[in-house]
Amino acid sequence: MSGALALGASNLSGCALVGPLNAFCPDDPRISNPTTPLTIDVHGHVFNGTDIPIAPYIKYVRGREDPSLADLGDILQDVNWAFAPSGAEEIAALQEISQALRASCGRNTFESIHVAHRETQYQQGVKELNRALTQFEYSRQQRGLRATRSSNAVANAIRTLPQSYLGHRSQRRRAMQKSLSENTIDAAVEFTVRQFQYRYVNVFDFLTQYSSGSSRKIDLVICHFLDFDWPLGSGNPTRTPIAQQIDVMEQITILTGGRVHCYVPFDPMKQVAHSLGLTFESPLALVQKAILSQGFIGVKMYPPMGFGPADNASKPNSFWSRKWLPNSLKHVDHLGARLDGALSELYTWCIANDVPIMAHTSASEGPADDFQNLTDAKYWYHVPTGLRVNFGHFGNTEVASTRNGLKRAEAYCALMRGPGTHGEKFYADAAYLTEGLTKPSDLISALRTLFRETSGKGPAALAQRLMYGSDWEMLIIAGAANTGYLADFEQIFSQLDSDPTLGAKGKLSDRFFGINAVNYLSLRPGSATRTRLDAFYLTHGIRPPQWAHKISTRTV
Repeated sequence: MSGALALGASNLSGCALVGPLNAFCPDDPRISNPTTPLTIDVHGHVFNGTDIPIAPYIKYVRGREDPSLADLGDILQDVNWAFAPSGAEEIAALQEISQALRASCGRNTFESIHVAHRETQYQQGVKELNRALTQFEYSRQQRGLRATRSSNAVANAIRTLPQSYLGHRSQRRRAMQKSLSENTIDAAVEFTVRQFQYRYVNVFDFLTQYSSGSSRKIDLVICHFLDFDWPLGSGNPTRTPIAQQIDVMEQITILTGGRVHCYVPFDPMKQVAHSLGLTFESPLALVQKAILSQGFIGVKMYPPMGFGPADNASKPNSFWSRKWLPNSLKHVDHLGARLDGALSELYTWCIANDVPIMAHTSASEGPADDFQNLTDAKYWYHVPTGLRVNFGHFGNTEVASTRNGLKRAEAYCALMRGPGTHGEKFYADAAYLTEGLTKPSDLISALRTLFRETSGKGPAALAQRLMYGSDWEMLIIAGAANTGYLADFEQIFSQLDSDPTLGAKGKLSDRFFGINAVNYLSLRPGSATRTRLDAFYLTHGIRPPQWAHKISTRTV
């Protein structure tokens, strides 16, 4: 049950669109400091429960460890889809904020709305989780199933949730004062409660939480979301369809004055379905519109859902004969070749427009082991030269804990090459490397090994390619200690900074937290991404954000 619970339009106008009058002003000291080094989080999430197919995700991914979770998945999806804000409801809320700020523009005006939305959704979430728990326990009793120690712990965690959000935060602070770690079930329940929130609430909670207690401030966060409609959802959209999720995040980019930008998901299975007339929605068309006109920066891919980044044609059609895939798709002739064709079309467009891609590369979060193995580094040797790619999670979220984790990271390092070669634009991020929270000395040792092994590769050295990423809000599952993720990595890299043998050009920490992301994302003035974003800001009356000012006025 703890695993299951671990899941979790119109343009705004007026003062919400103008730099100093944004909801959070660019110079708000809680989240901004023009004198601190540039800091970019390249791997974050701010979705809610209406954005994901919760029931099949629990059944086919989390339920692989415990099949009895299937009923809970159905209940959680019903609850979240009924009570978490949909995309349309979120856009209405953002319009409410815009109207309020036009009438009386100021920080307190925004926060009164922000706090009210957060409190209302928290209370609704607690109420509905308790109702869902009662329903789940009744279902178990009817089938003669006994409660387990784990299920009792989950039930207790839900029933002891405070009735107010402030009470909940106080409860978590007291727990942290007693222990540096948090019960995994409590963390899972915390993540589930978060899925009832507005996405913009999650954004501002992230910005304030991670800019507090650290010497750096998050100048820019890149948010990703997922399209599992065809790999898990039988071809059916989530309550908030992907196109509407894109619209919502566009408005959040505007509301934050360019402090938040996003990646649009691309699922080649859905693209194949579109080419066969099985769905009207073209993922590639959504990608192109989002990046060219909606302020999106790049493309998110999720191979463990059943496709390699290349070379799918080498697999027999039987590879996709899985119970969770729609019959209309898994019996299509030459599905592997069709997936390669869809990916090739995406890659060609991305190279022509210098659009970055991020792919999940940890062998996790898939409905089958052989699907998860599609995250192996070997598949990336077959993508076209010139592709700009970030290997999300650096091949394994446990780089230091296991020899296999280090080997997978080394395999991705080997893909990184110099100018004019196949891997000249390959990067990796440190998202969800929770060893930084629990075993910092082990992670320092592993990173030192990897930096030294590649130090002779010049611009392809890992020191020039590894980037900071948190994987928040997924990181909530790691427990309350996740609030120190940025500060912990500051400490880790303050130690690594003193080692001149690691291959960094300049200060290693500045490269890790900012400069490498600038190069990967193509954010320098006149570069492809920056040119698109500057045009987006001009269209929507947004002053250049602080991250852009830091890049333009400093040597980075």
